[in-house]
This record gives sequence, structure tokens and C-alpha cells, in this order.
Amino acid sequence: MQTKKITIFPIHALQVVLLALYLVITIFCGTQDLEQEKPPLDRHEPYNFRGKSGMVVAAHPLAAEAGLEMLKKGGNAVDAAIATTFALNAAEPFASGIGGGGFMVIYLARDKKITAINFREKAPAKSFPEMYIEDGKTNEQLRRIHGLAVAVPGALAGWSYALNKYGTKTLKDVMQGGIQIAEEGFPVSKTFSKINKDEYEKLLQMAGESCCYLNEGLPFEADEVLRNPELANTFSLLASQGIEAFYRGEIAQKIVTAVQEKGGILTLDDLASYSPVEHTPIKGHYKDYTLYSARPPASGGLHIIQLLNIIGNWSVKEWGHNSVPYIHHLSEAFRFVFADRAQYLGDPDYIHIPEKELTSKDYGKQIAAQIKPDHVLNTYPYGEFDERENEKESTTHLCVMDKEGNIVALTQTINHFFGSGIIPKNTGFLLNNEMDDFSRNPESPNAPNPQRRPLSSQAPLILFQGEQPVLVLGSPGGTRIFTTLTQIILNVTEFNMSLDEAIEAPRFFSYSVRGEDRPITLESRMAPATIEALKELGHEILLREDYDKYFGGAQGIMFLPKTKIIFGGADSRRDGYGAGY
Repeated sequence: MQTKKITIFPIHALQVVLLALYLVITIFCGTQDLEQEKPPLDRHEPYNFRGKSGMVVAAHPLAAEAGLEMLKKGGNAVDAAIATTFALNAAEPFASGIGGGGFMVIYLARDKKITAINFREKAPAKSFPEMYIEDGKTNEQLRRIHGLAVAVPGALAGWSYALNKYGTKTLKDVMQGGIQIAEEGFPVSKTFSKINKDEYEKLLQMAGESCCYLNEGLPFEADEVLRNPELANTFSLLASQGIEAFYRGEIAQKIVTAVQEKGGILTLDDLASYSPVEHTPIKGHYKDYTLYSARPPASGGLHIIQLLNIIGNWSVKEWGHNSVPYIHHLSEAFRFVFADRAQYLGDPDYIHIPEKELTSKDYGKQIAAQIKPDHVLNTYPYGEFDERENEKESTTHLCVMDKEGNIVALTQTINHFFGSGIIPKNTGFLLNNEMDDFSRNPESPNAPNPQRRPLSSQAPLILFQGEQPVLVLGSPGGTRIFTTLTQIILNVTEFNMSLDEAIEAPRFFSYSVRGEDRPITLESRMAPATIEALKELGHEILLREDYDKYFGGAQGIMFLPKTKIIFGGADSRRDGYGAGY
């Protein structure tokens, strides 16, 4: 028997209705797996995946299924998350993999413990602030498509750390799904094909016609099968030798050779000295919700807290979703936050970040008071505090919840699509171009320096109501990550949208540079009258596609305790998919 689609509202709004609905489902479906109707043919139509015992949401169906299989084999949320990362390396290689890095937030239900792991890439030891300056100008090629673009990868170290400390399975166990995908291959999607064509020249230049991510020297067309036996062999080597092969052994030597042949400075010592960092998450409050996310250099969580502190001073629900005052006020808030980002954010191991001041309710109130309802400010100063010391899309996010209530929110990247384009010989994986995330300004707190981690916009997060986790979120999208996630949180908490309705809703973005405003970029689904009214307020407008991957590819999980049903939402702007049971 098929069940009808459910529109999900915030817990505090319709708990009684949802409990009644759950009882009906239980009566008719018994204790068997919750029946899931097929996703609609139109991928943009909101659709919530459902489960009772576990859920995995990721940017590719094969990856979500690999994670689900790990749950069904008795693995916990951490096991399933790491299984999903290996599968993503095989099925969505243009966005992440063992040649990159990222952040994860973990919730351990039995201990009610929330922790975060920073496995962000690091600059090689020979890095210096002016390393990309030639004749007084920044050489963009060196930052993006060159050996100097490659930072020390942290993904494997972070995955292994999480697995050893909080998982129950071995590295060999969790990479079997990734090995199978790489060996057997899969038909590439339209998304893959388009990105492959967009990055074709880079792959030709850095990896050559025989590149494993080209089909006989040409980009893959949709539905052509990609097999990557070299990646399968690399994973198999890691399964037998452990991550030492990557950081000190055979693979390490191949990485260093490939990078240095392309003019880079990464060394064996850089790889051998890499280690992830576990830390307490950053914490913020919005009404009766509590948000936990990764700390800087993952800046996204901090900025979401800033934005919610500003927004909490306004009656956004009365304005209406994506109304003129809503878009105007939020865009102005975005611009203030970007001013602070440029002034203060970097690697906290080397600079002081006034985290407490930036995330205070009083500071949010100060910013809100400066924003005018009837015109654009044009100038957005950064905050000044007494204690101060001194475009990217290719990221991916996954969420996992297991039957015990353990949760992982994990965001990872190789920076731009297909990273630097460098593939160490016969390994099948791409190296990042994460050095481009350092500032172009040598005086910036985020300037390249030895062994520093570049600033990131990543924001894997878990939202609690009371002591209960209710929403797990994350997204790719470069600097659009934290503005996108803020909008999704508001869509759920203020506008009573179901999870996937909140993810699929039209998005907008704006920012500031050196305190000066930049245009509002909107998906073209926005109402024409709204666009014209924003122009009258003084905003310059840029329109993108109806569902544009520029705004990321968010993945989320919503759990409603009274119903005991887990809902997954996967963004149609990429190849997002949920798998629950």
C-alpha cells in the first residue's frame, strides 16, 4: 500500500497532526519498513525520502545507497558516513575525494555528545603570502590550475580518525562500496556530463587525453559508463596498507611527484606531518532552536549564527517568503557579514578570531538597526571590537542518521570542479586546488602561510530543539553555502515548509567587497514584480537559471521525535538522493 506524500512542519507547530498521521501509518503498515512512493519524474518537485531506522542523503544515488547498505550491515552513522565518502569519490569525483578535505559534525545519541572534526587541507611548509604575485599582480593560473594550487589533502586522515574513534567498522569494510562503484562503473548523469565538458580544457592540460575522467580523450556524454579501475586499485591498496600508504608510502610519493612536475612545492614531509583536529562545535541560538556547526577555518557556521542573530530582530514571517522586504533585509545582512569575514576570518591556529563578539546577540542587534527598509546602504563597515588581535561550487555534503539516533553532517571538497586537474599517476583520484581559498591580499588574516588551513565557507550543521536534534543540513556552493543554509533554516522554522520544499525553494545571494555592495543574484523563478521592486530600492539584480547549482546542492535530514519518522531532502540542483529504511 502506498502512502501519500507528507508536508512537514516545525515540531512546535503541528506535532499533534503529525502524531495522528504516524498512528494511521502504523495501523496500516504495521512494523514493516515505511513504504516509500517513487520520486516524481520532475526532480525539482519537492519530495521527502522517508525511513524509520536510518537515513543517508548524499549528492549521488550510488553514494546514498552505499551508506544505507552500511547501516543495514550494522554500522553506525559514522561508519555509513565514511562509506558514503568513498562512494562519492567514485561516483561524484569532480566534487570531492581523497585528494581534498573538509569538516564533519558528529552527534552521539547515547552520550548526548556533539563534536566536530576539522580535516581541512593545509598549505605546504614552503608557502608564503606573496607566492602568487607576479609583477605586482595575482597570477590566477598559479592559484587554480598549477602545482602551486594543491594543498595537503586531509580527507583520508579525517575519515580514518572519525572511524577509529567513533565508528564500529574497519577502513576495509567501509570502502567496499566505493571499490565496487569504481570497478563496475556507472552511467554518468547530465550534471556530470555538463561539468565534465565545462572543465575539459583543464583536464586536458593537467592530465592529458588518457585521463580517467575523459572518454577516449573527450568529455563523457550523459548515460555513457565511467569505470575507474585505477581508483579501485588505490582504494584496495589503502584497504590493505591503511592511510600510511597515502601519507608516507607509495601513494604519497606519487602525489609529490605529480605536484612537483606541475611546478608545486608540496613535499613528503608535508604529507607525513598532516593530522586532523577534533574540537567542540560552534554554538548559536535562534528562538527555541540551538545550532551546532564546525568552527573556523570553517566559517559557515559562524556566519549562519551571525545572520540568525540579525534576522531575529525582524518579523520575517510577516513579510512573507521571498517578499521584497525579506530579500532586501537579508541581502543587506549578507553584506555586513561579508565585511566581517574579510576583516577577521582565517586559521584560528595562527590568528585571533573574535568569535564571541561576532556571534553575540547584541552585535546582531547593532547590525539590524543599521539596515534601512527603504534603500540600499551601499557601505557596510566591519565590526570593531576591543579585543581584536589580529566562486566555487565543487564541494559536496552528506547527512546520516542511524537507528540509535547518532548523526553525522559532513561537508568536503576539492574546491573547484575537478580540483586542480592533477591526477597522481595510476591512482584515479584528483588533487584539490584548495590554495585558491587563501586571500589574494598578502596582508589578509587569510593569506597563504606555512601549514595554515585556508578559510572555508563550509557549514555542516545540526539544529536542536531542546535536547532533541531535529534538522541536519549542509551544502556546497562556496561563499553561497552559509546564505543558502540560512534560507533553508528560515524556510523550515518561519515558513512551515517541508524539508525538501525548503531545499527546492528559490534562492538569492549578495555580498560586499571592501565594504561596498554587490548585486543580488536570484534564481529566475522569483516573481518579476519582486525583482522590479528590489531595483527600485537600489539593488542591482543578476538572474541565473531556475534551479542553479551556483546556489549549491543542499542535503538534509529532518527528524520528528513524536512520529519516529526520518525525512531526507536532496537538492535537485545537483544529483542529490536519499536512501532510508
